[in-house]
Amino acid sequence: MHRLTRSRFMPIIGLLLASVMLTGAKKPPKGLNSEAKAELEATGVFKYVDAFDPILEEDVGEGWTKHTFNPDGGNGPICIAGTPFSAFTKKGNPAKLLIMLQGGGACWQDFYRCNILAESQEPPPEPVGIWGEEFEGEGPNPIDDWSVVYMPYCDGSVFSGDNDVLDPHFPFGPVRYHRGLRNVTAGIDLAKEMFPNAGRIMVAGSSAGGAGAAAFAPFLARNAYGNNKKLTVFNDAGPIAINLSEQAAIAARAADWQFGKFYPASCTECDDQGQATSLVKWRLDNDSTIREAFYSTDGDSTNRFFLNVPTQEMYRELIVTEHGKIHDAHPDRYKRFIRSGDDSHTALQTDLFYTGAANGVLLYEWTADFLVPRPFWQDIVEDFVPVP
Repeated sequence: MHRLTRSRFMPIIGLLLASVMLTGAKKPPKGLNSEAKAELEATGVFKYVDAFDPILEEDVGEGWTKHTFNPDGGNGPICIAGTPFSAFTKKGNPAKLLIMLQGGGACWQDFYRCNILAESQEPPPEPVGIWGEEFEGEGPNPIDDWSVVYMPYCDGSVFSGDNDVLDPHFPFGPVRYHRGLRNVTAGIDLAKEMFPNAGRIMVAGSSAGGAGAAAFAPFLARNAYGNNKKLTVFNDAGPIAINLSEQAAIAARAADWQFGKFYPASCTECDDQGQATSLVKWRLDNDSTIREAFYSTDGDSTNRFFLNVPTQEMYRELIVTEHGKIHDAHPDRYKRFIRSGDDSHTALQTDLFYTGAANGVLLYEWTADFLVPRPFWQDIVEDFVPVP
């Protein structure tokens, strides 16, 4: 039997002390850290929380309820032309909640290609994509039993604006009301009221709604539900990476929508004239448990039109590079599903949710892996294939 010498004993003592110190050390806080939340509060991004209530509730069929908000003499949640804004709810599993932001273009000075009325996007939606129970020959919808808060898009500013613009050229009235922040805040307040016990929350959006889901909506959801909830974000074809050569359009959006004032001070790369992907990276830097997913095709003709990107190759370079920076910084919590050889736009609310595949993985299966989460959830960027 060997005697334990001092020289051999000291490393063991060191390991024991280290173990005790680690055991007694405080774990990193879950969710959004307090410094980041204070920065967000200082910007005013939470200023409309608890400010607006629905004045009318209607059963619109198939389990959906329409909640129309008080316009408050024009100061409340309204659409771009001043008409009322409504959100919709559908009860499912009270522990699981989808907050869905609809899409429909964008409007800025002398560019008017956005959905104008909330009524044009009222549910119940067609039973395709995430709105259907399943698809022929494929497995079940991974969010079929979730409760839903659905927000039509009618503010023209991708759910991020907070400004009124006097515009004699606007064909629907003399003023453009970019009330995106008020609308999405009212919708998330409604979510908290209707589904207070949700433990798993996915903020998702398609197209313009995807851009909104990647912007301020996750901060509002985290603020409403707290840090102990499993919060995820699914951006369905909201590019957020922009063509920086389009300086006039970029400046017009920044001036008309006024979203830049809500960027936190420590996000030194955040700039209303730059890439909005910087805000997503800052959120992941400061929220330790949020997880985010990005879907796109590399030939997306709709986004190429809005961003004035002439070729598939240029658009692919833009989204792969800019979203790749976020993935590189947070490889376990930010992943991409980028399909090549296709110029289609969104997927969550189409049959592509079931049939769209990248490197042999179907999107609905990838989404299920994202939501659980499973360790084999992948970052997928297909090799380049020209659009036919």
